[in-house]
Amino acid sequence: VRNLVVSYSTWFLLLGCYIAFGAVFPVLLTVESLWNMLVQGTTVVLLSIGMAFVMLTGEIDLSVASVAAFSALFALFCIRDLGIPGYIVIILVLLLGAFFGLINGLLVTRLKIPSLIATVATWWMISGSVLFWSRGRSMTGFDEYWTYIGMGTIGPIRVVLIVLIVVVALAAIFARRTVTGLRIYLVGGDREAARNMGISVEKTVTIAFILSGIFSAFAGFALSSRLGFVSPVFATEWLMPAIAAPVISGVSLTGGRGDIINVVAGAYLVQLIVLIVRIGGLGGYFYQLAQGLLIFIAVLADVLRRRVMGL
Repeated sequence: VRNLVVSYSTWFLLLGCYIAFGAVFPVLLTVESLWNMLVQGTTVVLLSIGMAFVMLTGEIDLSVASVAAFSALFALFCIRDLGIPGYIVIILVLLLGAFFGLINGLLVTRLKIPSLIATVATWWMISGSVLFWSRGRSMTGFDEYWTYIGMGTIGPIRVVLIVLIVVVALAAIFARRTVTGLRIYLVGGDREAARNMGISVEKTVTIAFILSGIFSAFAGFALSSRLGFVSPVFATEWLMPAIAAPVISGVSLTGGRGDIINVVAGAYLVQLIVLIVRIGGLGGYFYQLAQGLLIFIAVLADVLRRRVMGL
């Protein structure tokens, strides 16, 4: 029981916070609020999983939100202006995300630019492209194929939640049950040892960035499918939560440690805090403060965790 609690402590923390805050705000404990939290949290879950893969190698990707925004805008262009069916555009969007991830990976591994600097640069370039392309306006025009995932239901369950469960399961299996997934952990744990074992560190780090790009693009798809539009500030509010969620869930900032399943709990914990701020009527300014505090607490928790474990 102790090992179970330690291994999945983030889930217990999420449950405890949900019950505690539900006592203060009873509306949280309603079925409707729970479903809304689960659906709205899909974006931060997908971004956080992609971020976690990069963090496991000891790097960071600050371009995730901008990739999500550009991917959604690209999808809208393909569907509305080119007439390409949404089910085909989904594949194109994921390939676009992989391309952005590849660019980030090559900047870090080939040009030896620190990931913090490289992804800040791509973040601002992609965000600027979104603003230029959209001319600062919100746009609509997605077809029914695209919006079905975000708005459709199978019985009482939203399709997007079913898709999310499948994606999370595949990501967890990839991380722990495949050679590439295990190499990501090894590279993050000790790069020199990984090289001595014959593992290509550069290739593995690049793959991690590609995965981040794919998950970011998928997050852009999920969010635009649910909302039905793209705006100039699309997904920007989820960058900081996407960083905080993996760290809260135990993914080390120095790499090599973390569990994808726990990242889901960390993401929903962040979503719960966002929901509480909105229910409490504290406004957008306090929301930014809450995000900053969340990042601070996440980093502090990671530092304390490493000291306690003697790492």
